[in-house]
Amino acid sequence: MESRAEEAARLLSALGQTKRLMVLCRLVDTEMSVGALAEAVGLGQSALSQHLARLRDLGIVATRREAQTIYYRLASDNARRLIGLLYELYCAPAAPKTG
Repeated sequence: MESRAEEAARLLSALGQTKRLMVLCRLVDTEMSVGALAEAVGLGQSALSQHLARLRDLGIVATRREAQTIYYRLASDNARRLIGLLYELYCAPAAPKTG
């Protein structure tokens, strides 16, 4: 149980930074190139690369290279589920109220 708690703590630590969380929300259901991610979250490619390196080191994101372009995607099912829940609670457009 302790190793699972450590894994959860690493994931939650990675989510504790706004820009990293925004990156992960963008990757919740698709892969994106570094350039597209940088534009989507409003970061320069250098700063974004540092965040992506940390997320990659933690095993949260994975890469795929196509010619000169590197694409990122969520690598962890646990991260995908957690980010999906956070997205649903905080990022998804609000549903219209009925009644």
